[in-house]
Amino acid sequence: MDSEPLIWTTKGNLPIASLEYSHAWEDQPEYLKFSETYRLDGEIVKQSAHVYVKQGVQAQPEQGAF
Repeated sequence: MDSEPLIWTTKGNLPIASLEYSHAWEDQPEYLKFSETYRLDGEIVKQSAHVYVKQGVQAQPEQGAF
């Protein structure tokens, strides 16, 4: 099987080789984000992001008055 790898985009399944790929990292004090972008003739046809939150939300118990 010599099929070309495809990727699902807003234009349907397209060969990965026909797309321009870029990625970016954003490191902030609260989170670390990795994003991927695929373009076809300059138009974004697929974009995804993965975010890692560096510190969890502080859970504060709420006590009601009875």
